[in-house]
Amino acid sequence: MGSSSPRMILAVVSALVVLAAGLWYLSRGGGAGERVALESRLVNLAAERGVGAEGIAADDSIRKVDGVFVRTWRFEFPNRAARDGFLGDLELESAARKTELAVADDLSAEVVRLRLDLETEAFDLRLGLAAATPAVPPTAAPPAPKANPSPTPRPRPAPNARGRLAILLDDAGQELDLLQAAAALPKEIGFAILPFLPKSAESAEALHGSGHEIWLHLPMEPQTYPADNPGPGAIMMSMSTHELRTAVHAAIDNIPHAVGVNNHMGSKVTSNLKTMTWIMQELKARDLAFIDSRTTSRTVAEVAAVGLGVPVNRRHVFLDNERDQTAIRRQLEEAVRRCRLEGEIIAIGHLDPVTIEVLSQELPGLAKRGADLVRPSDLVK
Repeated sequence: MGSSSPRMILAVVSALVVLAAGLWYLSRGGGAGERVALESRLVNLAAERGVGAEGIAADDSIRKVDGVFVRTWRFEFPNRAARDGFLGDLELESAARKTELAVADDLSAEVVRLRLDLETEAFDLRLGLAAATPAVPPTAAPPAPKANPSPTPRPRPAPNARGRLAILLDDAGQELDLLQAAAALPKEIGFAILPFLPKSAESAEALHGSGHEIWLHLPMEPQTYPADNPGPGAIMMSMSTHELRTAVHAAIDNIPHAVGVNNHMGSKVTSNLKTMTWIMQELKARDLAFIDSRTTSRTVAEVAAVGLGVPVNRRHVFLDNERDQTAIRRQLEEAVRRCRLEGEIIAIGHLDPVTIEVLSQELPGLAKRGADLVRPSDLVK
């Protein structure tokens, strides 16, 4: 027995070494298999968004950066809508695989750069537009500026041009004092109601009963939180996926007759593509539209909505950042000019006595000025 023990121990050790080597080999193969499967999935997703084989390229060289093997893939999309849809696809794919997706801040650039991590491997993704061409450097020095340059004239609509204008008034639900005056405004005016306030549901019922369109004014965390508090029921970046989905559903249920959602504050939330994708999933499930209030230039709300097929549009003009009649009339005139020039415009204001007074005076003459008033839901696509 004494002489066989060393041989038995050696045999056991050898078996363990072989087993460990086998597991290591399988894990490497499994990782490669996951990478290949994801590469195939990315190609298929791009193809579904209209990218042909000539619009997809991968660098053969794989570089190692900080212990991670990185390979660059380039995709050229036929238009921005297709690229925005692919960005939404990537967020869903990343969430399903529990991987990390880092998105460049500027999603309006000609080429958007992303990084998709798979622990020891990563994809460096470059999403461009097929129509985009690199800028040609000037062959000659530009002319020297004039001593007293004149301002570039603003574009002016054609004399007989007409456009469609939708107006959405935010922050309803706080009190009932203005509801009678609000209800007297044209039926095309929509009202966005804050949830979980003492008069939220009552305001929604009253304004809906007077023929107006109801929207949920969903509170979201701003960059300036906690100095600026978005209020009860807010979507916060600290929420888990389950908490976020529950909060969205609770807010929707709190505002009867809502046809869609726009954000209250939310500069921090709307600039995060993963969070906005989760929100859009819930709106899609409830068949609701979204209007981006655009409280930050870094918003990705429209990208997330397009990726999931949620009807969406954006705020183009704020009516009453200054609660002054002259300033509000000036902004309304700007909305009229832009809708005649661009075809369709959404203006957002507040349920405020000054704003209501100006609108009650100005809206009856809007059609003569070339602007056709429509409901906000008419301008989401």
